[in-house]
Parts: sequence; C-alpha cells; structure tokens
Amino acid sequence: MGRPPSELKEYREWQRRLNRYKESELNVGLFCLQEETSRSLFYRWSGQLHEGIPEDLTAEVADRKQAESDEAVFLPITLKASPVEIELPNGGIVRLPLSVGQAVLVDVIGAVGRLRPWKGPK
Repeated sequence: MGRPPSELKEYREWQRRLNRYKESELNVGLFCLQEETSRSLFYRWSGQLHEGIPEDLTAEVADRKQAESDEAVFLPITLKASPVEIELPNGGIVRLPLSVGQAVLVDVIGAVGRLRPWKGPK
C-alpha cells in the first residue's frame, strides 16, 4: 500500500486501531485478520504513531479549520505615532505632529500650495 497517508483522519483512525490492538490481547496476525489489514501496514503505522500524531499535521488542520470558520481572528497590533508629512514638488518636506488639528492641516496645505517653486544653488 505504500507510505501511510498524511491526513489527520487517517492518523486518528490508525491511532484508534492500535489502541484496540493493545486492549484486545490478540497477537498481531490475528488482530490484522480481524481488522482486514496487512501486518506490514500495521507495523508501518505502529512506527509512524510511536511518538503520536505529528504536531505539524494537527496544527495544519487547526489552521485550516480556523481559516474556514466564519469567526474573524484579530491579531494585536501596535500603532506608532508618525508625523504628517507633505512632500513639496521641489523636494522639500513639511512635517507636522500627528496631533495637528484639521484646521491647521488645511491652513498649512493652503500655504504650501501658494509657495513659489524654490530654486536651490546651482
């Protein structure tokens, strides 16, 4: 049958099957006959699940479920106060504090708009 599938559903099914084996007190051959599976597949899964279901697989399934759910996930963010910057056509920059009021901002934009282009030294 090849390599065991990497779907969480298959891992959980085999985990339950291996638990049934431990509780059954049957030998591997009889248990595999009863479960209609091969011994090689039984041993492959037994080795695969020796450490339990891989964390990356359970995390992937949890991430997929979260992405498919209707619930929005909000991550914490931090806002840093940055100044209001107005870049002038001549390359100059007017920086105002973030707390500047709307009226002052409108006045500054109006004043900047009336400026004549600055000609720097050649």
